[in-house]
Amino acid sequence: MPVILIVDDHPAICFALKATLETEEHFHVTTTTDGGQVMALTRELNPDLVILDIALLKLDGLDLLSRIKHAYPATRVLILTGQPPELYAARSRQAGADGFLSKQHLLTSIGAVCRLLLDGYCCFPSHSVDLRQQPTHLNGEQLLARMSDREVTVLRYLAAGKSNKEIGELLLLSNKTISTYKARILEKSGAETLSELLARLDIVGDEE
Repeated sequence: MPVILIVDDHPAICFALKATLETEEHFHVTTTTDGGQVMALTRELNPDLVILDIALLKLDGLDLLSRIKHAYPATRVLILTGQPPELYAARSRQAGADGFLSKQHLLTSIGAVCRLLLDGYCCFPSHSVDLRQQPTHLNGEQLLARMSDREVTVLRYLAAGKSNKEIGELLLLSNKTISTYKARILEKSGAETLSELLARLDIVGDEE
């Protein structure tokens, strides 16, 4: 029986996913709302598939994805998130994910997507942007593609209204480091202010 580990800081989502996958697909499912437990649970359970949210409390899902794939390259990872796929699907693939699914299609597609991933396929939206492309006139998706994973995470927290101090505490970084990331983000985008950049990107912040 395939073993699945679900990582999401929303207990209701963990419960719904576990019930659906165990009832309809007959998987063995373990859930956690604590991203800090993921590496230990992955080592203990040796899951066939990890279902991982990007926006985790006090932890960056993309960083965690890279750690999982580095330590356990055979483990399949599905990014399941409320973040916009046009901004995050290709970035998740580049970070090592095997699939990307929006929470808008949570219970209607999750079983089929899990089966495909476990059978060795990759599942991403067809409109995923190629991060290697850098055209002269950049739209919001392409602007985000120019940024590092850490810069995208900082930007998402800024969009959610968090201060440099709050972001530093979440990412275990200093205020000065967060200020540096913010400056790099504005420089890469060519925007004068954060408000201008967010208007161009129409980005969403943390899921709370």
